[in-house]
Amino acid sequence: MKVLILPLYGIGDTLMTTPAIEVLKKSIDCWIVNLCMFKTTYEVLKNNPYIDELLYFPFLERGLLNSLKFISSLDKFDMAINFYPSNRKQYNILSFLTGAKFRIGHRYIKRDLIELNFLKNKTIKEDPNLHNVEENLRLLEILGIKINKYPEMRIYLQEEEISQGQLLVENLSKRAIKVGIHTGTSSFKGHRERRLPVQKFLELINSMPDIDFFLFGTDEEKQENEFISKNAKYGNVILIQNKPIRMVASIIKQMNAFVSNDSGLMHLAAAVGIPVVAIFGPTNPVWVRPWKVKHKIVRIELPCSPCFYYSPKPLKCVAGLDFKCLKDIDVSMVKEALIQVMI
Repeated sequence: MKVLILPLYGIGDTLMTTPAIEVLKKSIDCWIVNLCMFKTTYEVLKNNPYIDELLYFPFLERGLLNSLKFISSLDKFDMAINFYPSNRKQYNILSFLTGAKFRIGHRYIKRDLIELNFLKNKTIKEDPNLHNVEENLRLLEILGIKINKYPEMRIYLQEEEISQGQLLVENLSKRAIKVGIHTGTSSFKGHRERRLPVQKFLELINSMPDIDFFLFGTDEEKQENEFISKNAKYGNVILIQNKPIRMVASIIKQMNAFVSNDSGLMHLAAAVGIPVVAIFGPTNPVWVRPWKVKHKIVRIELPCSPCFYYSPKPLKCVAGLDFKCLKDIDVSMVKEALIQVMI
């Protein structure tokens, strides 16, 4: 059986498919082709032993006509899988255009019809009480696969990559304890609002002078990370900017813990087995908490939080509180959680 796994947008969403891919490959005789639309997600899945063929096509850059030509050039598949969450009409149209006999995915509680989820012909209804990894594994039940084990998320780093990360950290770090921080999130459709205010990250760092803090990011976090670096009191900040994602993973693997907003790097830290302090505001930790790794969730209980659900609509503070769910988090909560995950 030839199986096409259709692309998801983010690093975290992509990593959360890896347990289901592993179970699928181990359970039935199949050839798995995984399609990615970003280089970062392609690199995250590189060397995964349960994927037979990894393809990359930048749909957002190539335009409609070139995308249609690419889709028509693909081999014929018996099955196309839209893993969770893919509640967007573009994903469902792509699945339909593959011509696969079986088009597997979820039906969604909200915006199901308007996002054309009926274009899939083998579906289950999403369960808001489950983690995204569990949602992906549930899809395999359509194929008669019984889920007896819930694997970990994985990025498959080579020994050489791990050694390079270890050497870099040893050269840069002066202190015995090393903690990674991701001040950012995706900026797509208002998701910058998932970020803890940068001043709070700075306060955390200045309260723990015996720890070296590694600040990870791209140009999207450059302003925040440089602000922290310039205002840190104890020279305990190390910037890791614009590194390839596999190098980022190999560096994170050397950390004692990782502090992050709800972001792809939060999931990357979990995928390399590092304890995580995960900061949540409008998004739901039930769905996307760090999977099968030691972690602490930092959030405040508001009647309106979490308010996010999977749709293409931009993220907004529906209660009109200007994301009080993040802005009112006290740094002492983050510090206490960090100490606990490192015990």
